[in-house]
Amino acid sequence: MIDMHLHSTFSYDGKAEVEDIIAQVQKLGINHFCITDHYEYENGKLVHDFNVEEYFLTMDKFDLPRGAEISWDGVKEAIFPEGFDYLLLGVHRYDENLPPDELARDYLERTLYVMERVEFHTLAHLDYPARYANADFKANRDLIEKILRFLVAREKILEVNTAGLFKHGKPNPDYWILEMYWDLGGRFITIGSDAHEVQHIGRGIEEVMSKLRRFNFEYVVVEGKKLFTKKLR
Repeated sequence: MIDMHLHSTFSYDGKAEVEDIIAQVQKLGINHFCITDHYEYENGKLVHDFNVEEYFLTMDKFDLPRGAEISWDGVKEAIFPEGFDYLLLGVHRYDENLPPDELARDYLERTLYVMERVEFHTLAHLDYPARYANADFKANRDLIEKILRFLVAREKILEVNTAGLFKHGKPNPDYWILEMYWDLGGRFITIGSDAHEVQHIGRGIEEVMSKLRRFNFEYVVVEGKKLFTKKLR
């Protein structure tokens, strides 16, 4: 099993100690995982970060890849630390006061703007606002297609985030977006639970991977310091 999106107590909202994460993934038989703690800019300010030096020392101690979930709302500039093996790009900002179609469009436009300006490996939880707000992403297929084409052209990875299952009954992104990605030539995905607590590690991953078998995606994982692809058997 794979879980490439986990948060530890290095994250401002993480409740899982690194040692407990390791014990839990071993218990669950998760062979490939990455701790990706929050490093986030909003309105030109660094609002969530962690002790990168201490984090690197801890990952090296346990022979784990150095991961982070970087985030920027596109306002002013963002400067992210170097030395990570794996970078998730997770855009979190959206305006819940907008009508559903405009909310989704504003979020997607922000996402595309940030993608074009930040170095990253994987785009996390596309259609993220659907977890918490009334957002009409189907009314914005044109922008979703632009984002997916960007990923395909640059051989970036699309994350399937299973946390959405426990918020609104669907992964992020939704299955129809994953089908669009496949039809546009997208072949590289990864999957993560977005767990912030030990008991949430691995949640929903087997269910979603089973539903995605028909696409024959290649799953990207980190082994050592490099990215590799795995196909489901």
